[in-house]
Amino acid sequence: MKNWQYFAGCLALSAGIWLIHNLSHMQTDVVTVQVVAESNIAGRAAASSNAVSLTARCKASGFRLLYLERKKDAVRVRFDADDFEQEEGDYFSIGSAQLYRYVNDIFGAGTSVESFLFDKLRFRFIRELNKKLPVRVNSLMSFRPQYMQNGDFVVTPDSVLVYGPADLLAGLESVGTRTIERSDIRSSQHGEVALEVPEGLRLSDEAVSWSLEVSRFVEIEGELPVVARGVPPGREFSIYPNRVKASFRCVFPVVADPLGSAVCYVDYREFAGSLTGRCVVHCDTPGGVISCSMQPAVAECVEKL
Repeated sequence: MKNWQYFAGCLALSAGIWLIHNLSHMQTDVVTVQVVAESNIAGRAAASSNAVSLTARCKASGFRLLYLERKKDAVRVRFDADDFEQEEGDYFSIGSAQLYRYVNDIFGAGTSVESFLFDKLRFRFIRELNKKLPVRVNSLMSFRPQYMQNGDFVVTPDSVLVYGPADLLAGLESVGTRTIERSDIRSSQHGEVALEVPEGLRLSDEAVSWSLEVSRFVEIEGELPVVARGVPPGREFSIYPNRVKASFRCVFPVVADPLGSAVCYVDYREFAGSLTGRCVVHCDTPGGVISCSMQPAVAECVEKL
Protein backbone atom coordinates (compact mmCIF):
# COMPACT_ATOMS: atom_id res chain seq x y z
CA MET A 1 0.00 0.00 0.00
CA LYS A 2 2.83 2.33 0.86
CA ASN A 3 4.44 1.61 -2.49
CA TRP A 4 1.27 2.66 -4.28
CA GLN A 5 1.09 5.91 -2.29
CA TYR A 6 4.72 6.60 -3.06
CA PHE A 7 4.11 5.86 -6.75
CA ALA A 8 1.02 8.13 -6.85
CA GLY A 9 2.94 10.92 -5.20
CA CYS A 10 5.79 10.63 -7.68
CA LEU A 11 3.30 10.55 -10.54
CA ALA A 12 1.57 13.73 -9.30
CA LEU A 13 4.89 15.48 -8.81
CA SER A 14 6.03 14.47 -12.30
CA ALA A 15 2.74 15.68 -13.80
CA GLY A 16 3.10 18.99 -11.98
CA ILE A 17 6.66 19.47 -13.21
CA TRP A 18 5.60 18.55 -16.75
CA LEU A 19 2.67 21.01 -16.62
CA ILE A 20 4.82 23.85 -15.30
CA HIS A 21 7.47 23.07 -17.90
CA ASN A 22 4.92 23.18 -20.73
CA LEU A 23 3.19 26.33 -19.46
CA SER A 24 6.52 28.09 -19.21
CA HIS A 25 7.19 27.65 -22.94
CA MET A 26 5.96 30.02 -25.65
CA GLN A 27 2.76 28.85 -27.29
CA THR A 28 0.29 30.16 -29.86
CA ASP A 29 -3.46 30.32 -29.37
CA VAL A 30 -6.55 32.37 -30.27
CA VAL A 31 -7.44 34.76 -27.43
CA THR A 32 -10.50 36.95 -26.90
CA VAL A 33 -10.56 39.84 -24.41
CA GLN A 34 -13.08 42.57 -23.64
CA VAL A 35 -11.76 46.12 -24.17
CA VAL A 36 -13.05 49.48 -22.95
CA ALA A 37 -11.39 52.32 -24.85
CA GLU A 38 -10.15 55.49 -23.17
CA SER A 39 -9.13 58.50 -25.22
CA ASN A 40 -9.12 62.29 -25.49
CA ILE A 41 -11.54 62.84 -28.38
CA ALA A 42 -12.66 66.48 -28.39
CA GLY A 43 -16.18 66.93 -27.06
CA ARG A 44 -16.56 63.28 -26.08
CA ALA A 45 -16.55 61.25 -22.89
CA ALA A 46 -13.19 60.07 -21.57
CA ALA A 47 -14.12 56.37 -21.96
CA SER A 48 -16.29 54.38 -24.34
CA SER A 49 -19.74 53.45 -23.08
CA ASN A 50 -19.37 49.93 -24.49
CA ALA A 51 -16.90 47.09 -24.12
CA VAL A 52 -15.82 45.43 -27.37
CA SER A 53 -14.64 41.85 -27.91
CA LEU A 54 -11.15 41.75 -29.40
CA THR A 55 -9.92 38.44 -30.85
CA ALA A 56 -6.36 37.77 -31.97
CA ARG A 57 -3.92 34.96 -32.56
CA CYS A 58 -1.34 35.51 -29.83
CA LYS A 59 2.03 34.07 -28.92
CA ALA A 60 2.90 34.04 -25.23
CA SER A 61 3.82 31.74 -22.37
CA GLY A 62 1.27 29.09 -21.47
CA PHE A 63 0.73 30.84 -18.14
CA ARG A 64 -0.13 34.12 -19.87
CA LEU A 65 -2.47 32.43 -22.35
CA LEU A 66 -4.21 30.57 -19.53
CA TYR A 67 -4.63 33.84 -17.61
CA LEU A 68 -6.09 35.61 -20.67
CA GLU A 69 -8.46 32.72 -21.34
CA ARG A 70 -9.88 32.94 -17.82
CA LYS A 71 -9.95 36.75 -17.61
CA LYS A 72 -13.56 37.98 -17.56
CA ASP A 73 -13.22 41.67 -16.66
CA ALA A 74 -12.77 44.18 -19.47
CA VAL A 75 -9.33 45.72 -19.82
CA ARG A 76 -9.21 49.53 -20.12
CA VAL A 77 -6.81 50.71 -22.82
CA ARG A 78 -5.90 54.34 -23.55
CA PHE A 79 -5.76 55.05 -27.30
CA ASP A 80 -4.43 58.09 -29.13
CA ALA A 81 -7.38 60.15 -30.40
CA ASP A 82 -5.72 60.43 -33.82
CA ASP A 83 -6.00 56.66 -34.27
CA PHE A 84 -9.80 56.84 -34.31
CA GLU A 85 -11.99 57.49 -37.34
CA GLN A 86 -15.46 58.86 -36.70
CA GLU A 87 -18.36 56.91 -38.13
CA GLU A 88 -22.08 57.62 -37.82
CA GLY A 89 -23.40 59.17 -34.63
CA ASP A 90 -21.30 58.55 -31.55
CA TYR A 91 -19.29 55.67 -32.97
CA PHE A 92 -15.54 55.79 -33.60
CA SER A 93 -13.53 52.98 -35.16
CA ILE A 94 -9.90 51.93 -34.93
CA GLY A 95 -8.29 49.64 -37.49
CA SER A 96 -6.42 46.47 -36.66
CA ALA A 97 -3.23 47.97 -38.14
CA GLN A 98 -3.17 50.63 -35.40
CA LEU A 99 -3.77 48.09 -32.62
CA TYR A 100 -0.29 46.54 -32.89
CA ARG A 101 0.99 49.60 -30.99
CA TYR A 102 -1.21 48.68 -28.03
CA VAL A 103 -0.52 44.95 -27.75
CA ASN A 104 1.17 45.20 -24.34
CA ASP A 105 -1.67 47.37 -23.00
CA ILE A 106 -4.29 44.90 -24.22
CA PHE A 107 -2.70 41.52 -23.51
CA GLY A 108 0.13 42.36 -21.12
CA ALA A 109 3.92 42.33 -21.42
CA GLY A 110 5.48 39.30 -23.06
CA THR A 111 2.64 38.78 -25.53
CA SER A 112 2.98 39.20 -29.28
CA VAL A 113 0.15 39.20 -31.80
CA GLU A 114 0.53 37.22 -35.00
CA SER A 115 -2.74 38.54 -36.43
CA PHE A 116 -5.97 40.22 -35.41
CA LEU A 117 -9.08 38.33 -36.50
CA PHE A 118 -11.05 41.44 -37.54
CA ASP A 119 -10.60 44.61 -39.62
CA LYS A 120 -11.63 47.23 -37.07
CA LEU A 121 -13.25 47.80 -33.68
CA ARG A 122 -16.13 50.23 -33.08
CA PHE A 123 -16.42 52.09 -29.81
CA ARG A 124 -19.16 54.48 -28.71
CA PHE A 125 -18.04 57.77 -27.17
CA ILE A 126 -21.03 59.84 -26.12
CA ARG A 127 -21.02 63.63 -26.28
CA GLU A 128 -20.14 65.47 -23.12
CA LEU A 129 -20.84 69.11 -22.23
CA ASN A 130 -17.66 71.15 -22.50
CA LYS A 131 -16.22 74.65 -22.74
CA LYS A 132 -13.00 75.79 -24.39
CA LEU A 133 -10.99 78.07 -22.11
CA PRO A 134 -7.59 79.80 -22.35
CA VAL A 135 -4.70 78.67 -20.15
CA ARG A 136 -3.59 81.22 -17.54
CA VAL A 137 0.03 80.96 -16.40
CA ASN A 138 0.70 81.42 -12.69
CA SER A 139 4.33 82.29 -12.05
CA LEU A 140 6.79 83.66 -9.50
CA MET A 141 9.80 84.88 -11.45
CA SER A 142 12.79 86.86 -10.20
CA PHE A 143 15.54 87.99 -12.54
CA ARG A 144 19.22 88.71 -12.14
CA PRO A 145 19.93 92.47 -12.27
CA GLN A 146 19.73 93.84 -15.84
CA TYR A 147 17.74 90.81 -17.10
CA MET A 148 13.99 90.71 -17.78
CA GLN A 149 11.37 88.79 -19.68
CA ASN A 150 11.01 89.75 -23.31
CA GLY A 151 7.38 89.10 -24.21
CA ASP A 152 4.66 86.93 -22.72
CA PHE A 153 4.68 83.25 -21.85
CA VAL A 154 4.19 80.98 -24.87
CA VAL A 155 1.97 78.07 -23.87
CA THR A 156 1.19 74.90 -25.85
CA PRO A 157 -1.68 74.21 -26.00
CA ASP A 158 -2.86 77.71 -25.18
CA SER A 159 -6.42 76.54 -24.48
CA VAL A 160 -8.07 73.36 -23.19
CA LEU A 161 -11.52 71.79 -23.15
CA VAL A 162 -13.18 71.66 -19.74
CA TYR A 163 -15.85 68.99 -19.25
CA GLY A 164 -18.57 68.99 -16.61
CA PRO A 165 -21.98 70.25 -15.48
CA ALA A 166 -23.28 73.48 -17.01
CA ASP A 167 -23.52 75.29 -13.66
CA LEU A 168 -19.82 74.68 -12.93
CA LEU A 169 -18.69 75.58 -16.45
CA ALA A 170 -20.63 78.85 -16.46
CA GLY A 171 -18.43 80.48 -13.83
CA LEU A 172 -15.08 79.65 -15.46
CA GLU A 173 -13.17 82.08 -17.69
CA SER A 174 -9.75 80.39 -17.76
CA VAL A 175 -7.76 77.42 -16.46
CA GLY A 176 -4.69 78.14 -14.35
CA THR A 177 -1.41 76.32 -14.15
CA ARG A 178 0.36 75.33 -10.99
CA THR A 179 2.79 78.05 -9.98
CA ILE A 180 6.03 78.15 -11.99
CA GLU A 181 8.85 79.33 -9.73
CA ARG A 182 12.27 80.48 -10.94
CA SER A 183 14.89 82.75 -9.37
CA ASP A 184 18.07 84.55 -10.49
CA ILE A 185 17.01 84.15 -14.13
CA ARG A 186 19.51 85.19 -16.79
CA SER A 187 18.50 83.02 -19.78
CA SER A 188 15.34 82.00 -21.60
CA GLN A 189 13.24 79.43 -19.76
CA HIS A 190 11.03 76.51 -20.80
CA GLY A 191 9.38 73.46 -19.28
CA GLU A 192 6.13 71.64 -18.60
CA VAL A 193 3.64 72.45 -15.87
CA ALA A 194 0.51 70.71 -14.63
CA LEU A 195 -2.87 72.40 -14.85
CA GLU A 196 -5.06 73.04 -11.82
CA VAL A 197 -8.19 70.92 -12.31
CA PRO A 198 -11.31 72.68 -11.00
CA GLU A 199 -13.25 70.52 -8.56
CA GLY A 200 -15.95 68.43 -10.23
CA LEU A 201 -14.59 69.00 -13.75
CA ARG A 202 -12.33 67.21 -16.22
CA LEU A 203 -9.70 68.71 -18.55
CA SER A 204 -8.70 67.60 -22.03
CA ASP A 205 -5.03 68.05 -21.07
CA GLU A 206 -3.34 67.46 -17.74
CA ALA A 207 -0.27 69.64 -18.45
CA VAL A 208 1.02 72.24 -20.91
CA SER A 209 4.45 73.15 -22.27
CA TRP A 210 5.67 76.71 -21.72
CA SER A 211 8.55 78.96 -22.73
CA LEU A 212 9.64 82.45 -21.81
CA GLU A 213 12.19 84.58 -23.65
CA VAL A 214 14.61 86.41 -21.37
CA SER A 215 16.97 89.17 -22.48
CA ARG A 216 19.68 91.28 -20.97
CA PHE A 217 18.77 94.96 -21.16
CA VAL A 218 20.17 98.45 -20.88
CA GLU A 219 18.07 101.45 -19.88
CA ILE A 220 18.06 104.65 -21.96
CA GLU A 221 16.29 107.80 -20.79
CA GLY A 222 15.50 111.13 -22.41
CA GLU A 223 12.83 113.73 -23.15
CA LEU A 224 10.47 113.39 -26.11
CA PRO A 225 7.68 115.64 -27.48
CA VAL A 226 4.07 114.44 -27.29
CA VAL A 227 2.04 114.79 -30.49
CA ALA A 228 -1.66 114.32 -31.21
CA ARG A 229 -3.01 111.72 -33.64
CA GLY A 230 -6.34 111.66 -35.42
CA VAL A 231 -7.33 115.28 -34.78
CA PRO A 232 -10.00 116.32 -37.32
CA PRO A 233 -8.96 119.07 -39.76
CA GLY A 234 -9.59 122.59 -38.53
CA ARG A 235 -9.54 121.67 -34.83
CA GLU A 236 -7.12 123.32 -32.39
CA PHE A 237 -5.84 120.69 -29.96
CA SER A 238 -3.41 121.27 -27.07
CA ILE A 239 -1.54 118.80 -24.83
CA TYR A 240 -0.17 119.55 -21.35
CA PRO A 241 2.62 118.80 -20.81
CA ASN A 242 3.76 118.58 -24.38
CA ARG A 243 6.98 116.77 -23.44
CA VAL A 244 7.53 113.64 -21.31
CA LYS A 245 10.48 111.87 -19.77
CA ALA A 246 10.73 108.49 -21.56
CA SER A 247 12.60 105.48 -20.22
CA PHE A 248 13.37 102.59 -22.59
CA ARG A 249 14.63 99.12 -21.70
CA CYS A 250 16.46 97.84 -24.77
CA VAL A 251 17.95 94.47 -25.68
CA PHE A 252 21.70 94.46 -25.06
CA PRO A 253 23.68 95.34 -27.12
CA VAL A 254 21.69 98.32 -28.39
CA VAL A 255 21.54 98.52 -32.19
CA ALA A 256 20.04 102.02 -32.42
CA ASP A 257 19.18 104.77 -29.92
CA PRO A 258 15.37 104.64 -29.46
CA LEU A 259 15.26 108.36 -28.64
CA GLY A 260 15.92 109.03 -32.31
CA SER A 261 12.89 107.16 -33.67
CA ALA A 262 10.33 106.64 -30.89
CA VAL A 263 7.13 108.71 -31.09
CA CYS A 264 5.03 109.64 -28.04
CA TYR A 265 1.42 110.56 -28.74
CA VAL A 266 -2.15 110.83 -27.49
CA ASP A 267 -5.09 109.50 -29.50
CA TYR A 268 -7.87 111.96 -30.31
CA ARG A 269 -10.45 109.14 -30.26
CA GLU A 270 -9.62 108.51 -26.61
CA PHE A 271 -10.00 112.22 -25.92
CA ALA A 272 -13.40 112.29 -27.64
CA GLY A 273 -14.61 109.47 -25.41
CA SER A 274 -13.20 110.99 -22.23
CA LEU A 275 -15.21 112.97 -19.68
CA THR A 276 -12.19 114.70 -18.15
CA GLY A 277 -9.90 115.30 -21.11
CA ARG A 278 -7.15 113.22 -19.52
CA CYS A 279 -5.49 110.85 -22.03
CA VAL A 280 -2.87 108.12 -21.71
CA VAL A 281 0.41 108.88 -23.46
CA HIS A 282 1.29 106.09 -25.89
CA CYS A 283 4.62 105.40 -27.56
CA ASP A 284 5.57 103.79 -30.86
CA THR A 285 8.95 102.13 -30.28
CA PRO A 286 11.54 100.78 -32.70
CA GLY A 287 12.73 97.17 -32.76
CA GLY A 288 14.89 96.05 -29.87
CA VAL A 289 12.85 97.87 -27.22
CA ILE A 290 11.51 95.48 -24.58
CA SER A 291 9.47 98.03 -22.64
CA CYS A 292 9.04 101.74 -22.17
CA SER A 293 7.54 104.00 -19.53
CA MET A 294 6.77 107.71 -19.51
CA GLN A 295 6.54 110.38 -16.84
CA PRO A 296 3.93 111.67 -16.69
CA ALA A 297 1.95 108.74 -18.13
CA VAL A 298 -1.22 110.84 -18.55
CA ALA A 299 -1.61 114.22 -20.26
CA GLU A 300 -4.28 116.93 -19.98
CA CYS A 301 -5.82 117.62 -23.39
CA VAL A 302 -7.84 120.65 -24.44
CA GLU A 303 -9.73 121.26 -27.66
CA LYS A 304 -10.65 124.78 -28.71
CA LEU A 305 -13.79 124.90 -30.82
